[in-house]
Amino acid sequence: MQYHLEGKGRCQRKYPTYFHTSHPQLCGYLRNSKKWKQVSAKLTGDNKARSIKSMYNTGKGFDGGKKKTTGGFGGHFRAIQGFKYLGNEEI
Repeated sequence: MQYHLEGKGRCQRKYPTYFHTSHPQLCGYLRNSKKWKQVSAKLTGDNKARSIKSMYNTGKGFDGGKKKTTGGFGGHFRAIQGFKYLGNEEI
């Protein structure tokens, strides 16, 4: 991550690293680290019915809309938190 942050990676451009997790201890560590900054937090899941509808609409072009979609994302109560790697930069 530090390699890309310093611009030594692809095309010599500086790229930040973002990381999302729901693990409580990892979130606590990253939140207290000077090399990471918390940039987002979502404490509840998304609407699963909306996800299913979106997946159904996306699949219409592949099978004429005949296949029923039963799976989806969201509907859980897991806190997802996002972090940005700051590296050795000053905050």
